Amino acid sequence: MLSKLWIAFLASALLVPVHSAFAQATSTSSGQAFPGKVVRIVIPFSLGGSNDLTARILLPHLAERWKQQVIIEPHVGAASTVGATHVARSAPDGHTILFTSTQYAYAPSTFAKLPYDPLNDLVPVTLVTVSPQMVIAHPSLPVNNPKQLVAFARSHPGQLSMGNAGNALPTYSFITLAKIKMTTVPYKGAGPLNIDVMGGHVPLGMAAISSVMGTVKSGRAKAIGVCSLERTPLYPEAPPMAEAAPGFEAVAWFGMFVPRGTPPAVVKRIRDDIAEVVQVPDVRKRLNDIGGEPSGMPSEEFARMVRSEIEKWNNVAKAAGIKPQ
Repeated sequence: MLSKLWIAFLASALLVPVHSAFAQATSTSSGQAFPGKVVRIVIPFSLGGSNDLTARILLPHLAERWKQQVIIEPHVGAASTVGATHVARSAPDGHTILFTSTQYAYAPSTFAKLPYDPLNDLVPVTLVTVSPQMVIAHPSLPVNNPKQLVAFARSHPGQLSMGNAGNALPTYSFITLAKIKMTTVPYKGAGPLNIDVMGGHVPLGMAAISSVMGTVKSGRAKAIGVCSLERTPLYPEAPPMAEAAPGFEAVAWFGMFVPRGTPPAVVKRIRDDIAEVVQVPDVRKRLNDIGGEPSGMPSEEFARMVRSEIEKWNNVAKAAGIKPQ
């Protein structure tokens, strides 16, 4: 289960009615209709990860509603900031949408200077899904649960390494709370991380359940634990990592942003349509199958959540002695 904070966020999203007139176009302040051309959803991570998989589930439904082609446009690099920068500098008309993850909240604690202002240059549209992160391991590693992992790490100080899909802050938080020594290995996305864990090039990996579910189900990696405070129905077999690192929680979220200046009517149109799409039974099932819990949170609530997440991970970085580079 997710923490009370996350449950409150999701509950508030479900209480807000959605009124999406998807058969009609929404006009921007310049008079241009939205959508009036191809809509580009910018993915700031390697293909094959949660963002890519989730976007591909949503795309055909959004294209049907918007009567326009909707395509995925990868802009990968610099821990998701290349994609965020591209969208921040795009025309504020709703036709270029950033679909990013918790990395958005990690970035201010990672980079001393960003080419965009995460609190002002991009407008939060909606939370699409949430997914607790999961620690996975190559089958050869002689541990099967959080307590065994921590015991092994303590008996082999500094010898274990854990790959991170995009950012090491959750791993640093786990290392600090578990009081162990471990090397972190950065990856540009969950796709290459999965490949290296399956191949035994890195013994451990941490990423959203939605990014590693397929790898675990294939038997080419095993689940050690989930990074929620309690077991999750998304993968009930895995115990919480908090059993060995009290208080540890790392929930991955996936949300959409548009450039500052995008007309409120367009922002509302995009949010409302996404909120309806993620509750379509087939879509909801497919998102659950890859480890995502659908949301569709109102824009204002999502904006507050983003600010809270940025503050949380900034505090984690300070506690771990990590200075932005």
